[in-house]
Amino acid sequence: MKTKDHLISYTLISGLFLLLDQVLKYLARTNSDFTFYLWKPILGWEYFANPGIAFSIPIPNWLIILITPIILILFIGLILKSKKKTKIFYFSLFLIIAGAISNFIDRILFSATIDYLRILTGIINLADVMIVVGTGIILWREWKIK
Repeated sequence: MKTKDHLISYTLISGLFLLLDQVLKYLARTNSDFTFYLWKPILGWEYFANPGIAFSIPIPNWLIILITPIILILFIGLILKSKKKTKIFYFSLFLIIAGAISNFIDRILFSATIDYLRILTGIINLADVMIVVGTGIILWREWKIK
């Protein structure tokens, strides 16, 4: 399979994750009173509109909306300029970008990120998982190379 075919596949896969995250956010937002726990209060479903960034760190929404496109452009530049263009590298970056776009959509529409997955003491969403997994794969890959 050619690199172009892989990029199309990664775009589709990350796009499906983005769409799934947006659907789950819609369900959480429109059913904000609904909670469900597999293991209360450690693992479950719980609506939370996070006006901050990671760990609810308070940063003005206008600043997040201003900085996010810059970060996305830098990631796209990283894709285009990278000399270590492997399939896993591309896939990781596409996951990070799709996760960032999903959270960015929330910021524009609701001035907060919609979170719904309760894990231990935090509430996250699929976009957060995509960003963390993509970043983790890149860091693991870099550590493995060195």
